[in-house]
Amino acid sequence: MTMTVLALGLVGCGTNTQNGSRSTIENAVTEKVGAASTTTPQQGGVLIYALPPATNITWYFPIENGSNDTVVNAMLSQQLYPGLFTINNQDAIDFRNGFANKITYNSSGTVYTISLKKNWKWSDGVPVTAQDVVWDYRLIQATDAPNAPAPWPNYNNGNGGIPKDVKSVIAIGKYTVQVTLNKPVNQQWFIYNGIGQLQPLPEHAWNKYPNNMTKEITYLGKVATDPTFFTVVDGPFKLQSAVSSRAWTLVPNPLYGGHKSPLSKLVFEYEASNDAEFAALKTGAVNLGYLDLSQYGSERALTSMGDTIEPGYSLGYNFVNVNFLKGSPLYSAMRDLKVRQALEMGIDQTTIDNDIYHGFAPPQYGPIPNVPKTVFSDPKLAKPIYPYDPAKAVKLLESDGWKLVNGVMTKGNQQLKFDMLYPSGSESYTQTAELMAQDWRKMGVIANLKPEPFATEISIMTNTSDPSGWVAAAETGIFYGGMYPSGESQFEPGAMDDYGYNDPTENKLIAKTIEPSSSAAETKKNFFAYEEYTAKMLPVLWTNEVANLTVVTPQVHNATPEYLVPTTGYPMFNYLWVAKN
Repeated sequence: MTMTVLALGLVGCGTNTQNGSRSTIENAVTEKVGAASTTTPQQGGVLIYALPPATNITWYFPIENGSNDTVVNAMLSQQLYPGLFTINNQDAIDFRNGFANKITYNSSGTVYTISLKKNWKWSDGVPVTAQDVVWDYRLIQATDAPNAPAPWPNYNNGNGGIPKDVKSVIAIGKYTVQVTLNKPVNQQWFIYNGIGQLQPLPEHAWNKYPNNMTKEITYLGKVATDPTFFTVVDGPFKLQSAVSSRAWTLVPNPLYGGHKSPLSKLVFEYEASNDAEFAALKTGAVNLGYLDLSQYGSERALTSMGDTIEPGYSLGYNFVNVNFLKGSPLYSAMRDLKVRQALEMGIDQTTIDNDIYHGFAPPQYGPIPNVPKTVFSDPKLAKPIYPYDPAKAVKLLESDGWKLVNGVMTKGNQQLKFDMLYPSGSESYTQTAELMAQDWRKMGVIANLKPEPFATEISIMTNTSDPSGWVAAAETGIFYGGMYPSGESQFEPGAMDDYGYNDPTENKLIAKTIEPSSSAAETKKNFFAYEEYTAKMLPVLWTNEVANLTVVTPQVHNATPEYLVPTTGYPMFNYLWVAKN
């Protein structure tokens, strides 16, 4: 499982389990046919799945680096290289599609034993073994290293205590992996965020430099963008072809050890825009897609043909990233909490929800959304800490020494005037960015909007050698993707959402969420303390949690929450089937 950065409008996940509640996590999910399908699946049929607008798949290696950390990259990778387990739509561990069938741990949370399935084979017929998991860990170790060669480090660097808290990862026989830690940790946190990173990778096919790990990860980093390299897989699908800005075609892997797909092909279709995707749904060129909320008034054109439209919400948060890095054009201003508070008070989340997203984008006020409600939802954050109030925001800026000069808030040599990136290709993204800029302008804050393809936006943000290219980046989000949402991957120094933000109190509160607790109540108390402090300190500017409206044509079956898994954004495509007539 990985946490992923992406444009607004998709989905993500977390966990409902509590620390120390059980000593074993086992598969409690029974396979069943989804509510939308009551007939026997037909063999064959092509499922054409629409990618988000102007979004390419850019990386195929299962371990991603920072500039290629997107949901679509991870979604394709999971079809080829599943992890040890997945997360189902109830936020629980699901072993159906993964290589593990059981994970046990000791009472102190220092030793974890992973029992693996014995019937899995690589697509070239070689058995998948515990050693393939151990080799994956060695690659994670190497790509996490401070001196890792380009294009590393990997984006998950340090998350889940890997590798800094790990004493050893060893194979005990052919089908058992044992992970030993240097210190006790919250067991549920480590299983979700640590062990959730592990997966088997084909050492026999990829290990070109067995005695030189630096050369190995350099080599793998170079081939990571070459789809023709990834021919040996253990997932439900194999990659047949990849054409940038057009389509990625997968076919079932006959040697997959889990539920075999009845499809003849699974196609990830590139969409230049929401309008292009909408037209493709109407003509049947896409049979599993989405409705952008800017097109909500046109849904009858789809439902009249028998298509169904369902909202899905993630466990994640959406935001405007702020650049705290030295060299940023507004370095000192954005490090000023009062400036961030004023900007947050200038975001009209209620209007964004009602006027742009038709009520499908509930406001959120911290790192855990209010919709869907989970054990991580803090009741104190059901209402905003910084309600929309531009007049109050102006007074706050003035109390901080800012003055309106020629229509721009100015303090010394600095003006609150900056470029704000946002992903191109979506009318909803554009409308939201324009509304924020419009309201900030009333406060004397000038945001010049810069639409970019999402991959370009992420590339600009992650270019830490030149942080001068941006001040704010809108319409981005984090979907936890099956992780325990404890914050170390987002807000600690060097983490995914940490563009120079470093708060010692924040770091201590995050550390408490991953320590062993004496009870479930203490675990929740520690988590809420982190959540409330983060909400107040605004390491990012909180924006609306936008639903993903999935459009399913009548020919597609099993496209239910059980298999589309809106909580993680990673559908189990091998359970879907398409009627051929």
